[in-house]
Amino acid sequence: MARPIKTPSSPDYRSRIGTVAEALFAERGFDGTSIREIAEQAGATKALIYHYYDSKEALYQTLLEDAVSGVVAQIEAIAADGTEPEAQIRAVVQVFIDAYHDAPYRFQMVQRTIDDHHTIAAVLAERWFSRAHLALQDIVARGVHQDSLKPLPVQMVPLAVIGLVIHTLRCQKLVGHVDPKLSGEQVLSALPDLVLALLTVESGQTKTRPRSARASRKRAPSQLTRTVGSASAG
Repeated sequence: MARPIKTPSSPDYRSRIGTVAEALFAERGFDGTSIREIAEQAGATKALIYHYYDSKEALYQTLLEDAVSGVVAQIEAIAADGTEPEAQIRAVVQVFIDAYHDAPYRFQMVQRTIDDHHTIAAVLAERWFSRAHLALQDIVARGVHQDSLKPLPVQMVPLAVIGLVIHTLRCQKLVGHVDPKLSGEQVLSALPDLVLALLTVESGQTKTRPRSARASRKRAPSQLTRTVGSASAG
């Protein structure tokens, strides 16, 4: 079948190159993927790809930043929407689940970049992951201040929550092998409520609010450990 006639200015061709590259980077990583393979599978030429991107590294970083920037923007919007912290936490978890379902290759590509310790992973962490961390930290701090969330160290909770969500997404296809009574769909459906249940103060539970969110951030590691221990005991 003849290739469709395309020019460097074709508006849809950059999108096709990106879609093909995402799948290859997700499966093989940066080092295992070549511009030649991307061009062949996209029905393009190397020259056309270099018309859009200066290098393979530029293509890779653009795709990665496109993948994470939308998720971060949604999380920041949730943090600023003025709803209750419990609803915001549930919504943040759902953002990750929806992103996984909507673009699985993008999710896999980002995780592969982290697993491979590629230098761009640090760029993503500083430029984008840090923003999601701060947005979720603000949500948690407000929940702690309102006594609706457990008085856990607000700087650590985003790492724990996002880590739990990402690990569950990565392993959800194995759930049936771990426990035949469960499915990945069941686990993902229950995940927002599960995360919230782990953080929420139960009715009648003794609450020990930190002096302030700022004070909580300045505690020494030994003090953080005692805080986590006391919250778990509660």
